[in-house]
Amino acid sequence: MLLAEASPYARNPLAMARLWYHECNRVYADRLITPEDVAKYNEFMGNAMKEFSDFKPDMIMAEPVVYTSFISVAKGHEPAYVNVKDMDELSQVLHEKME
Repeated sequence: MLLAEASPYARNPLAMARLWYHECNRVYADRLITPEDVAKYNEFMGNAMKEFSDFKPDMIMAEPVVYTSFISVAKGHEPAYVNVKDMDELSQVLHEKME
C-alpha cells in the first residue's frame, strides 16, 4: 500500500535528506541537555551531511525543518508526512482544527 501512490520523496533526494535530518533531530537532538552534547551532535551531523555530496548542509538544514502528517489530512488529502512550508501554514491548520 505504501507504494500505491506517489511519494513526495520519490526522485527527490533533497526532500529525503531533509526528512532524514528532521528525524535525527527528533530522535537524538531533542533529548540532549548540555551545550557540550548539542555541540557534539551538531559536529556529528555536519560530518554526516558531507555524505550528501549533492547538497550543502545549509540546504538540508533550511528552516523550518518541521514535518507532520496532519497538514495534508487537514487539507483533505490522505495522510502524508510532509514538510511544513512555514510556521504560518502550521498555525493556520492548527487553528482550523480547533474550530
